Amino acid sequence: MVASLDIYLSDPISMLFNSFSYIAFFCIVFAVYWLMPDKHRRLFLLLASYFFYMSWKAEYGLLILALTAVNYFLGLKIGDLLETQKDKAKKWLQVGLVFNLGCLCFYKYTNFLIQSFFAAIAFGGNLSHIKALEAAQSPAMNIILPLGISFFTFEFIHYIVDIYRGSKPVKSPIDFALFASFFPSQIAGPIKRFQDFMHQLEEKPSLKREYFHEGMFLIMQGFFKKIVLSDNIGVLVGQGFNNLASLSLFDAWITAIGFTFQIFFDFSGYTDIGRGSALLLGYKVPENFNLPFLAHSLTNFWHRWHISLSTWLRDYLFIPMGGSRGSAWQTRRNTFMTMVLGGLWHGADWTFVIWGTLHGLGLILSKEWTDFAAKQSFLAPLRRSKVWHYSGVAFVCLFICLVSIFMRAPKLEQALCLVGKFFGIGTNIDVPGITGAVTTSFLQSTIIYTLPVYLLYAYLHQKYLTMQKSGQPLLPAPISALVNYWQTSPALQTAACLTLAIFISGMAPSQLSPFIYFQF
Repeated sequence: MVASLDIYLSDPISMLFNSFSYIAFFCIVFAVYWLMPDKHRRLFLLLASYFFYMSWKAEYGLLILALTAVNYFLGLKIGDLLETQKDKAKKWLQVGLVFNLGCLCFYKYTNFLIQSFFAAIAFGGNLSHIKALEAAQSPAMNIILPLGISFFTFEFIHYIVDIYRGSKPVKSPIDFALFASFFPSQIAGPIKRFQDFMHQLEEKPSLKREYFHEGMFLIMQGFFKKIVLSDNIGVLVGQGFNNLASLSLFDAWITAIGFTFQIFFDFSGYTDIGRGSALLLGYKVPENFNLPFLAHSLTNFWHRWHISLSTWLRDYLFIPMGGSRGSAWQTRRNTFMTMVLGGLWHGADWTFVIWGTLHGLGLILSKEWTDFAAKQSFLAPLRRSKVWHYSGVAFVCLFICLVSIFMRAPKLEQALCLVGKFFGIGTNIDVPGITGAVTTSFLQSTIIYTLPVYLLYAYLHQKYLTMQKSGQPLLPAPISALVNYWQTSPALQTAACLTLAIFISGMAPSQLSPFIYFQF
């Protein structure tokens, strides 16, 4: 599906968050939105969201419009029948689930299923079927993946399920359409909950000072993550995957670790820009990341990584399958199936199935180990120590780096090749390799200096927020005075933003790159 991104990017007005076209679009929307009367703002924001989506591929504006209309009426129907005819309401819910999942499967998995079918036939040894496999992969059978369909389909499913569970349906078609198409979160999330969004609509969003400050900060942080860190690390990672056969052991580790940080900065950068854009329009969308590489277990990792997806999978897949209410075996089964399906949600390829499978097995084994260690009295002093905690952090980071290879590799054979080299199979331990060609200049300073500084900043910033919430003393008086001056000085903030913008522009790669999660 990655190839389909080229079709979108060929359109000169396609609005990547990290493009000048998006900056211009958002500045116009921001100015007009706050200048117009309040009663017209929702409709204007809805039209702006459709313009944003249709700038990628105009005809898919009709798709999201149709999906929105169907789910709007499904919600009303289920809500009307719920109190008096619950059986009929359940049937309408089932119709809605089949409709939404059917659309998602058609656009996202048709080619995958066809190709897998013919590949299975070809694997049986009859080489004449190879031509059939090639036909299945031909452009005539190619279906272009609508951007964001995985995200807004999950929002629609959440909506009709929650209506069936007792939430009140949205009466206003404009409000519901805005929930589904809200452009700061439309293409790659976070996955919103309609109750939270509608509550904000009822309160009539306003441009609060704290929203403006936080929004600008998040947007600049998102640009920094994407342009300075992710895109430049991506150059290194790309060379690694393009030269798998010649990688040394050191190169393999750099490639795997590099992609893990690339996708984190790419996706969290997108989320920051989206959240910041929403705040500048007076709305809050869910936080999606909370320092995931400080997680001390895989369970803790999924409480910190892609939070809106992990909570959706928990509420609408894991718990309906039985959650942890049954036997230990049933809990393991539910965990495993949730993660396999979560992997398939990410992409229509066997590499994503394996990615989800490994995460499922990892969560099960992590839980088993935690339960086992808790019962061993001789481990109690060690379990309370920092050594135990940071050993868990190191294991999680290593596991994520290894498993993420399957998310990046175009083909299963390439993923297995890099995994082998990751463990030193078919390679040597020489340090020179792709890194010698790439990190000796700009990337060396980017990765070696900028990345650790940013990670330290992120850790201290999170620590600051935690202390702030708990009411603890925050900073020494001189530093606190500087922070207060910063927060109350628009001129200083503007100057800092312009300086950072110039810095980001100077460190940007020559070619604009899309966000990785756009393909999901």
